[in-house]
Amino acid sequence: MAENIESIVRVFPLYEEKIDFLFQADENFRDLCKDYLLCAGNVLEMKKKADSYSAEIEEYEELQRNLEQEILHIIIKEDPAY
Repeated sequence: MAENIESIVRVFPLYEEKIDFLFQADENFRDLCKDYLLCAGNVLEMKKKADSYSAEIEEYEELQRNLEQEILHIIIKEDPAY
């Protein structure tokens, strides 16, 4: 579990404490982070195996960006200081 938190913190380093809190307290946030990490891993694997840039890679990258935005939205929404 700690490696999941660290991976998300690398994406959003300014929100380390909030990420840690949400990861411990919110199962939906935890699932969203796991989905993001799975998607990001798939993008990396597809890029390694692909001879050229494909529509499938593009779709996964778009999904990855959407998941990032959703994670950030939850972090900011849950922290009135931001």
